[in-house]
Amino acid sequence: MRFTIGRMGLGVVLALGVVLSAPPLAAQQRATIQGTVTDAASGAPIADARVTIRGTTLQAVSNARGVYRITGVAAGTLTVQIRRIGYKTFETTVTLAEGQEFTGDYQLTGSVVLLEEVVVTGTAGAQQRRAQAATVSDIDAAGLTAVAPVSTVADILRSRVPGVSVTSASGTSGTSNQIRVRGVSSISLSNEPLLYIDGIRVSTGGGATFGLGGQLYERLNDLDPSDIESIELVKGPAAATLYGADASTGVIQVITKRGRPGAGSRFSQSVTLDYNSIDRNFEPRTNYARCSVANDTIPNNLLCYGQGAGTLVSDNPLLRENAFRTGQTVGVGWSGRGGGLNYGYYTSLNREAEDGVLPNNGYERQSGRVNFNWFPAPNVTIDAGIGMTLSQADLPDNDNNIFGWLGNSHLGLPSTRTVDGTGQDGWFGTQRDVAAMKAIENGRQTHRTIGTLTANWTPRPWFTNRFTAGADWLREEDRRFFPKNARGSYAINSGQIQEGRRGIERYTLDYLGNIQNNLSPNVVSNVSFGFQLVDTREELVFATGEGLAVNSNNVVTAASLRSGGQTWELQRGVGFIGQWQVGLNNRLYGQLGLRFDNASSFGTESKWVTLPKVGVSWVLSEEPFWKADLVNTLRLRAAWGSTGRIPGAGASLFTLAPAPYLDGTNIAPGAVPQNPGNPGLRFERGEEFEGGFDASFLRDQLGIELTYFNKVSKDLLLRKPLAPSEGFTQNPFVNIGSMVNRGFEVSVRAMVVNTPTLSWDLRLGANTLHNEVTDMGAIAPFGTLNRVEAGMQVGAWVSNRIRSVDTVTGVVLVDSIRSFAGNTLPTFEANLSTNLTVLRNLRLYASLDTKRGHKVRNFTDFFRETQLVRSDNRLDTLKLSRTERLRRYGNPNAGLGVPAFITVPGCTGLPGGPGGTTCARTVNDVQEEYIQDAGFVRLREVSLTYTMPPTFARAFRAQTASITVAGQNLGLWTKYEGYDPEVVSAAGADFNRDDFFTQPPVRRWVFRVNLTF
Repeated sequence: MRFTIGRMGLGVVLALGVVLSAPPLAAQQRATIQGTVTDAASGAPIADARVTIRGTTLQAVSNARGVYRITGVAAGTLTVQIRRIGYKTFETTVTLAEGQEFTGDYQLTGSVVLLEEVVVTGTAGAQQRRAQAATVSDIDAAGLTAVAPVSTVADILRSRVPGVSVTSASGTSGTSNQIRVRGVSSISLSNEPLLYIDGIRVSTGGGATFGLGGQLYERLNDLDPSDIESIELVKGPAAATLYGADASTGVIQVITKRGRPGAGSRFSQSVTLDYNSIDRNFEPRTNYARCSVANDTIPNNLLCYGQGAGTLVSDNPLLRENAFRTGQTVGVGWSGRGGGLNYGYYTSLNREAEDGVLPNNGYERQSGRVNFNWFPAPNVTIDAGIGMTLSQADLPDNDNNIFGWLGNSHLGLPSTRTVDGTGQDGWFGTQRDVAAMKAIENGRQTHRTIGTLTANWTPRPWFTNRFTAGADWLREEDRRFFPKNARGSYAINSGQIQEGRRGIERYTLDYLGNIQNNLSPNVVSNVSFGFQLVDTREELVFATGEGLAVNSNNVVTAASLRSGGQTWELQRGVGFIGQWQVGLNNRLYGQLGLRFDNASSFGTESKWVTLPKVGVSWVLSEEPFWKADLVNTLRLRAAWGSTGRIPGAGASLFTLAPAPYLDGTNIAPGAVPQNPGNPGLRFERGEEFEGGFDASFLRDQLGIELTYFNKVSKDLLLRKPLAPSEGFTQNPFVNIGSMVNRGFEVSVRAMVVNTPTLSWDLRLGANTLHNEVTDMGAIAPFGTLNRVEAGMQVGAWVSNRIRSVDTVTGVVLVDSIRSFAGNTLPTFEANLSTNLTVLRNLRLYASLDTKRGHKVRNFTDFFRETQLVRSDNRLDTLKLSRTERLRRYGNPNAGLGVPAFITVPGCTGLPGGPGGTTCARTVNDVQEEYIQDAGFVRLREVSLTYTMPPTFARAFRAQTASITVAGQNLGLWTKYEGYDPEVVSAAGADFNRDDFFTQPPVRRWVFRVNLTF
């Protein structure tokens, strides 16, 4: 007999399940618990503390005054539990009579080691931190955004967690950041971590449809930081069970704000006003040139006429034409929070408009969010949320781009300045001045909706179920426009319009169940099981039109020449999860997990991959034999797990490329071989071990977390070169490489002072990184300047190194082959932050960070000194020492029958001479002086927040009012000779660290007002 359940029948079944699993009404005797939550040391109220009645879904969240209220509590003896990031979990037993209104004012004690904190990301079974064998780091985003000058999610992540490295690609508003977790795990695939929002996977990245020179858009900017409660980061084996074969680069879980359930929960709202003043934070390079005999006699030549041949003249086009402006950000945000007897809600509306320091750069975002949490029965919770964003990013051309502001200006020739402004007039391109560059349009409009639904059902106290479903709907509209003009400013002056439409749909379905069983009074078993399905569909349609009648009708169909194309892909990944966790005396925990994954990237030949995980956690300080009074808390932990990386859709398949051909007088469709594919292609595999301890000292005033990690990536995908005679235009992927990342991570937190009138805490984080390619199989090393070779860091810099410099003869002897010249990844990173609060209402926050052990190629100076010479370093022979000039430019007689650099003494580069014709080297081979130390120390953030007295706040009819004055990127100490070492000219490149006409990070001054009603 066939049994089916229709939609209506399914709803009836679920409703009956809820009713049957609820306790009888006769047992639901109502009482109320209310009170305040304060800091035990300072007495200050604690906002956003979560107060729950253990064993039920009843809970409340304290407001800005620390007040909470829970109604509908069953009479009897119960346990009240209070949690807040940064404080020890508090529990107390309360006995309530029917109808009683109980007042419980509780104090939380600050803690530097939080073993009772609940971890959402990367955990199954018991979710307290004490039970987790692998580290999961968290950031109190709500607390951070209240004091620090952060405007993006990347700002929240930057320099907060050891092992998580965030690098700004440029100072252009709306551009991307590079995020790396414990180094890099792949050579050919993306090294960006996975991003989850409230349990569902969402799209990251943001590559431009049409090239801008190097920078990319940033999808992380679609999230408003003010909507985020906290962020959890999975860096190692914790990712193995819940995130599987695509998580070797780490996982970021964003947890958004929730409502305040409880019948007495008061509706509260917050209004935030932000203003940022943005300074370019660098002085543009000045161009130099020597006048010639020809331009010395031209009256229209502004700088050289009558000056004489050889006269050194200079010009700074950007400053001369006032290209820069003082940028600004204007933001306004509103949020509301409240709830009722068995529900809570959070809602927000935010708008931010930013003008960058360049006139055609800006970013605007309008967003809204509604989160609703509902408790239909004591054993059922439902959390639903939807966030919508409409944004517009306008990016200028820059970086490796002759239409870019820095490229066009920094390569301009001062000797072309004219009296009437015609010709190049000091710019690189003819008539490509500020007006021409400003007229170029590059924009992306984004429409994004992220919906989530999570249901927790506990049919029995020992059996929990969590269902999560959600979708990320994303539509991006890219546009690039060169206006029609009669000045000849561009490569195509008849007008060019490019349009791209990208749609991405990503769906997540996740289930996790857990069965808890007391094997004995001292032994607790948790068996977890579940599955995860992620389905992604992406389509891109693009078109180009050239030749416009008028600029006002700048659509593709109005162009005289039109072309276009389309891409489409569907990718699906599925995984099944199992884990067994055993806890002894709530102190010693062991975990054994297993996950089976598969993905559609491998076509019909796909095979399931097994991903195991093991771990142990031991709270040694709670053992009866522990007598070390100096150490208040000590937890030892170790874990090993296997994850991986999944290639793009169709990576293993045989593919053809379109190739139309002429059939008589007709054009017929045809195809040629493109990629032979690889039916045996597999996931990239990552195996990682981590071990360490968490300890607190001095009565929990000093906490240290130390972790050693060793991540080995195997079966890495590399392109296998094919002979041209095989007829393929693309090399296939093979699983052949391996790489290691290992290092130490340390986090130190000290509560120096905590009294009613003064509190001061310090946080220090640091990590080391050793990255090395260990095997490439039969694949030969590749890369000219950024090398992939066994025994070196991936993408390491290589150059013909200088062996000796003869300042008398001008001979510079160099190595005959390229060798290691520096790392592209920092080998050491650290950050230091502090909070100082005086009289509870004046708070100073500051953050300092450093990166060391890596190098950046100063390609801007290299190009201006050796290719198109515009620098006084080269033209003024007295500016640099002779040794430095020889190291940079080689023999000054180069080009006169003498090589710039030689590998054999006496080399002339001519046949028959010493070393023959292969001993000569040019400046392109010897770039050692431009591959420069990129280590730095940066004063990242400073802020001062003043919370007004209640009488002042009431003048605005507000409960609380605060004013923040802050600065970002206030100081930089570095040996790097370029503008700023923290840039990436090719933002989409994993290992390239060029600085090539890239706008450096800006400086911000922030003024913020926050009112709570």
